[in-house]
Order: sequence, then C-alpha cells, then structure tokens
Amino acid sequence: MTSAPSPSPRLLDPARFVGEVDGRPTALFLLRNARGMVVAVSNLGAKVLQIVVPDRAGVFADVALGYEDLPGVIGGSPSMGAFVGRYAGRIGQARFTLDGREHLLTPNAGAHCIHGGPRGARHRAFDATQIDAQTLLLRHRFLTADDDFPGTLDLALTYRLDDDNALVLEHTATALDEPGPASFTSHIYFNLDGVDQGQRIDGHTLQVPSREVLATGADGIATGALVSLDGHPQDLRTTATLGDLTDIDLSYVLEPNPAGELRRCAQLRSNATGRTLDVSTTEPLLQVYTAGQLGVATRPDLGKWGVQHRPRSAVCLEPQHFPNAPNCPTLPQNTVRPGEPYRATTVYRFGVD
Repeated sequence: MTSAPSPSPRLLDPARFVGEVDGRPTALFLLRNARGMVVAVSNLGAKVLQIVVPDRAGVFADVALGYEDLPGVIGGSPSMGAFVGRYAGRIGQARFTLDGREHLLTPNAGAHCIHGGPRGARHRAFDATQIDAQTLLLRHRFLTADDDFPGTLDLALTYRLDDDNALVLEHTATALDEPGPASFTSHIYFNLDGVDQGQRIDGHTLQVPSREVLATGADGIATGALVSLDGHPQDLRTTATLGDLTDIDLSYVLEPNPAGELRRCAQLRSNATGRTLDVSTTEPLLQVYTAGQLGVATRPDLGKWGVQHRPRSAVCLEPQHFPNAPNCPTLPQNTVRPGEPYRATTVYRFGVD
C-alpha cells in the first residue's frame, strides 16, 4: 500500500499581496496540479515566489526563494523570481545603435542598464487572468516612454503547471510599430534542499551542456567574444558539485537550435533530498548565477517566514538571448520587428532520484 504524501508546507496568502503599484492592482495567484505541487506567482514582475514539490521520501517543501507579502516584494531584491525584460542582462553604457539610430537608456547598474532598466518588467504590475487551476496568463505592454527602448512591445506570458511536475513558461512578444531588441528570462532562485532554513546550495550538483561562455570586460559587460570551456574552472559539461566551485555568474552558450525546439540546458540535483530540476528551453543561452551577491547589502534581505537571504543560498538558471548583443555585432541579435513575433518556451521539470 502506497503511503499518502506528506502535507505541504505553509503556503503564501494571496490576501497579503493585494495592493497597487503605479496605480495598477497587484495580486498573488496559486497554481496547483494533481500531484500536490504548488506554484505561487505575483503579477508584480510576474514573480514566482514559491514552488512546493516533494523529495525522495514524499516530503513537500518550498524550493524557491521569495517574499511573504507585497511590501516584501517591493522592498526586496527586484529580480527575486521575476520574469525579466524587455532586455535581460547588462547593456553596456546604457546605450546602443539600431538601424543607424542611437538609443539612450536609463542606467541602473552604475553606468549600465540591467534587466530592462528601472522601469523594466521586474517593477511593473502585469494584467493577469487565471485560466484554470494550473494556468496563469499575464500581459504587459512596454512603451518607449516608460523604459526608453524603441517601439511598443506587447508581451503575453503563460505559466502552466503540468501534472508531471513541470512548470512551463511560454511567451510571445509582438512589436506593434518600431523594431527593437528584446530578451526575456525567468529569474527564479532555486534551492532544492528547501528554503526554510536559509541553507547554501553547496551540496547541489549541476550539469550544463555548453562548450563556450561569453567573455566579459569591466562591470561584467559582454565583449562579443566567446571563451572555450576546455580547461575552464567552471566547465559544467561534467556534473560538478557547486560547493567545489567559486561563484558563477556566466553566460553559457547553448548549441545552435535552428528548428527552435526544446532541448535540455541544465540539470540540477540536491544530494540531500534527491530532488532534481531539469531545465529545457528554446532560447540560445543560459545564464547561471549562484547568487554570490545575494543579501550583501547593509540592510538584511528577509524572505518568507523571516529567513534571511544570504550569498549562495540559491542558484538561478536563466535561459535568454545574448546580453549586450545590441552593442556586439558579432553576437546573434534578437530584434523584434512588426510581423515577426519573438516566441520562446522554457520548462522547469521537478523530479526525484
């Protein structure tokens, strides 16, 4: 006789996320599947703030860092759980040239623009409709007047929780007038041991099938060059234990994907709990970040249930396009033009071994 699964841990309360940001309503949505998995998403930044999945013994735990109320989200790390855009990563000197015209962005990382700038998707309340118990549709219109990027861009984003414990993200970005660069990514902070004690991810193992990473210069700005991972200390083609590596904040280039098909780009595993996370995507690049800068500010960054976020208490696996590509003509470009939508799918599939 199969034993009943353990009860889920405390879930986030949607009532604590009701409010307004820039005059737009905020809310929290809970997605549930038939196997007891739960995902909590705020429409502020389309942020995934909780993911509840079982371990090898059937014990459910929360494996995504996040905040327990709207003030926490507003005052906390802006990337925590966010769907980042309209351009993920850094754009050097907060400027680029497209079709012979220079565009000046608002710096928000020293002299540079990061993750869409101070009015990017991380900071905006999306229109949200929960289609059913397992599906959430979010929409946002990016305007030049808000974020300085050229053109009006409509984003439709779907979070779908499948019964095989896969969280599926599908987005379509449509240019309505002028062309402009775009690159979206999911910035969930994962800890497969569970996030209730603030433990580090040093016991996790990670494998990424990539042969090259982007070279970076000052302030982590991509130069357009590629660096071979042969002999590199952060080569992840062979499964590595994160505690044996220094902090990672690298752009791993994936194999070309002309057919635009889903293919696996990462496999994360907790030795302590047996939980696994397989990441598949149609995107051309995976940013791996072991959160070495998380919680280093003077003011503590307090997450759910008072747990303090600290360096290396999570890992982010962020499929996207190439950071700073608008300033690097040798890199693949992702310019969204009218009549040519930008579509992508990323799947985070949880399991045990």
